[in-house]
Amino acid sequence: MLALFQDPDVAAQAGEHVGGTTAVHPVGLAALLGLMALAVLAPRRWVGLPVILLLCFIPAAQRIVISTIDFTFIRLLMLAIWMRILVRRELRPLTWNHLDRVMVVWAVVSVIFGTVQGMTLSLLVNRLGASVDAMMIYFFFRLLIRDADDLILLAMQFMVSSFGVAVFFFIESRTQQNMFYVFGGVPQFTDIRDGRLRCQGAFAHAILAGCFWACLVPFYFARAWMGRGWIMPILGAGSALFIVAMCASSTPIMAVLFGVAGGAAFLLRGGLRWLRWLIFLWLCVLHFLLMKMPVWHLLARVDIVGGSTGWHRYHLVDKFIERFDEWWATGTLRTGHWGPGLHDVTNQFVAEGVAGGVWRLFLFCLAVWLGFAGVSRSLRMPGRPAAEKYIAWALGTALFMHCMNFIAVSYFEQIVVLWYMTLAAIASLTLVPGARVEQQIAEASVAPA
Repeated sequence: MLALFQDPDVAAQAGEHVGGTTAVHPVGLAALLGLMALAVLAPRRWVGLPVILLLCFIPAAQRIVISTIDFTFIRLLMLAIWMRILVRRELRPLTWNHLDRVMVVWAVVSVIFGTVQGMTLSLLVNRLGASVDAMMIYFFFRLLIRDADDLILLAMQFMVSSFGVAVFFFIESRTQQNMFYVFGGVPQFTDIRDGRLRCQGAFAHAILAGCFWACLVPFYFARAWMGRGWIMPILGAGSALFIVAMCASSTPIMAVLFGVAGGAAFLLRGGLRWLRWLIFLWLCVLHFLLMKMPVWHLLARVDIVGGSTGWHRYHLVDKFIERFDEWWATGTLRTGHWGPGLHDVTNQFVAEGVAGGVWRLFLFCLAVWLGFAGVSRSLRMPGRPAAEKYIAWALGTALFMHCMNFIAVSYFEQIVVLWYMTLAAIASLTLVPGARVEQQIAEASVAPA
């Protein structure tokens, strides 16, 4: 679900292929080979660790280009992992649900409509590569996460990695230099906005770095909610919040606030449906009766740390709606003519429409809806253990945080992997529509504490 960028500088920052140049640092290559070996030799439950380490400590700009095809390090690592899965016969039968099916159809639509926009071979290769990556990552985590213990182990691996990431962010905040710049893809000198350093470490952008770690916090507390201790989740949340603070961006801070609200809403879960309708009705009142501007103009008013580009986000959504005739059929290759700076698509919902028309946007929203439906069905199913409901709520909270992020930023590079992992975990551990409940319960059982 990569955003479509038209400006070369923005595309380069996003890690998209713009020059067809191999960029491999010797340390990065050694790390990749070591992680590939670990992925092949490690026990099944630990195969996610090499992916986590690669995301956290190697910038996504590292890649090998062969015949104009980018083999990014995450793509190479996933190829090694899938080779292991096939050779060691770890490809287990899945209880397919509608979320699995929608993800496959979304990938196919992304290739078809993304290619129709320009009808060039390079565009076909780009869209096909992105879709194959999405399927490899999504179904890898779908196979890996068999029960709540698998999800909690992944969360603990992220948590321990976050301590190392926090150290690098602290060094960057003290020196104003990013130690990962030697790999390429990230700036040497830390960006400053309104006097605040926006640290990013190995991540593609400071905003995405903060959103990445903010959206992991619900997984940390899932361990505590299952009665396995509060010390590690608190330490992990503290590390994540430190990273968010070092990013000095409004969007990750808002993600944290939405996460707190989502977690606290567990106390109101019985009346959550009514709360959602009240919020919807209030937005309608604002839009039609109280506000002179459309309700999405509220985006222009969000500015927590100073210097936020809220007006740009509002303007993008406004023009996206106004220019419906340009993108609805197959998407569009250019948005820069919509207004100043609008080549930068900082909204995932807009990016989906731009990249594949209303069809890709519809499938994207359908995947989100199915995720929430799976969480809701798990909570309402009579006789479900409390531990499974806690896990479902943690997944729903993480999904909610991602959706709020989508309003202010489009995903690319490392955080895309986290997004697919979240969807895969929901497909494995909740009662997503489209499959027999008995089969899903048997597949998504919580191991005893």
